[in-house]
Amino acid sequence: MCKEISPERRQFLWKAAVTLGAGVCLPVVLSWLPGCSSETKQPTEPSGTVELDLSAVPELQQVGGAAKRRFAPYNNEREVLIIRLGQTEFVAFSVVCTHMGCDVNYPTGDVIPCPCHGARFAVRDGRVLQGPAERPLRRFPCQYDAARNVLLITF
Repeated sequence: MCKEISPERRQFLWKAAVTLGAGVCLPVVLSWLPGCSSETKQPTEPSGTVELDLSAVPELQQVGGAAKRRFAPYNNEREVLIIRLGQTEFVAFSVVCTHMGCDVNYPTGDVIPCPCHGARFAVRDGRVLQGPAERPLRRFPCQYDAARNVLLITF
């Protein structure tokens, strides 16, 4: 003869089954959402230094000049904006706007504008002058070798 299962025991068994099912299903569901994991590994971007022969870049012969160049595989193969600030002073930024990833334009005066949503960045340091971008342009260290007229850009 079968005994009736008490409501307390039925409730206990139900909770145990739900807990066990969640314990089994949760790792599977989380494996489908790698973008949500705090341990998601970002691809490693290559690092290194490139030499830009300034005699081959007429746009950078004068103070205030600017040029865009691609140095694959660096900067995710996107262009780099190089600006001559002084006789021996240069800056190099990724052209990728930090708002939505559009390419920024050449500088106008002391401003680097983004044509997509109106963000504006400072020529000297890439800081945000006007949103919607909230982070500065990515800046790459560079060093001018006057003896060779070469700009060394480090990624």
